[in-house]
Amino acid sequence: MRHIAIAILIALAAACTTAPSRAEEMTLYSTREAALVAPVAGAFTEASGIGVKIVFIEDSLIRRLVSEGEASPADVLLTIGLDKTTQLAAHGLTQVFTSTHIERAVPANLRGNGAQWVALAIRPRVAFVRKDSALAQIDYEDLVDPRWRGKLCMRSALHQNNVALVAAYHVHHGDAATEVWLAGLKANLAHRPEGKDNDVIREIAEGRCEIGIGNTVALAQLRDGREGPDWRAWAEAVRAVPTAFKGGGAHVNLAGAALAKHAPHPEAAQKFVEFLVTPAAQRIFAAAELEYPVLASARQAPIVADMGAFTADALPIDEIAAHQQAAIVLIKKVGFDE
Repeated sequence: MRHIAIAILIALAAACTTAPSRAEEMTLYSTREAALVAPVAGAFTEASGIGVKIVFIEDSLIRRLVSEGEASPADVLLTIGLDKTTQLAAHGLTQVFTSTHIERAVPANLRGNGAQWVALAIRPRVAFVRKDSALAQIDYEDLVDPRWRGKLCMRSALHQNNVALVAAYHVHHGDAATEVWLAGLKANLAHRPEGKDNDVIREIAEGRCEIGIGNTVALAQLRDGREGPDWRAWAEAVRAVPTAFKGGGAHVNLAGAALAKHAPHPEAAQKFVEFLVTPAAQRIFAAAELEYPVLASARQAPIVADMGAFTADALPIDEIAAHQQAAIVLIKKVGFDE
């Protein structure tokens, strides 16, 4: 019996050194619904043997992390929007991580200062027109051309997506030029800003506007039918136009990830973030919300590929985020939504 007991202990010790440790099972705090993250988390577990517990936090991620403090179980933080992603680092809720793989895979402007976060997928914010429009491309600066007087539709300029676009314009052109640009956009509006990007697409399809501003993800998601046949029909009548800053590229928003400040399992967390910017993981992650992969070599979902290619502007995302308050001040100054 003594020999049997020793043999069992030896076997258990061997198992502890070879099997994945449940203590290494990491926790992901995500503002993206768990069902949309589960496929890529499952692929990571299959590849690494490390489990991923997904905790969906729709709102107040920062408040949750602050209240938990050093006792927080969060290892990786996943957010949508450049404002939310950069705020995590600004509140001291992330930690620096060094990764040669990420540095090689992701452009520097899509990584946070001090390696505090990394973009996983991008959402170009561009011009929309009807499919029969002759417009082949446009610069953001030319959206104020009088040819669009009374023909432009967009949602509230104070929505985060538009604030980020105005902030990017502010980085490129400064205070005075941005104010003039906002006044020009307002003069070209078909009506007071309202609704969402979906509504902009519908109004263009119905002929209420000739041009609009929206995220490619809105057009792609309507085209895949998730909002119903009417929305799909409207989206099929509209196309995204290559849009860029003069001498630059397309403004993009993002979904991003960071290592939590007090991550209990930092090594597993870093492995997960590095996995998220591999070609296979990028295809899974970006396809869930029909975004563009941040990795140039990753395969795009067919609906996304059909919208065309959009080269992201080289402005650092952190710099855009730093100009958001200035953008809000100017939006209110010109009374854009009034």
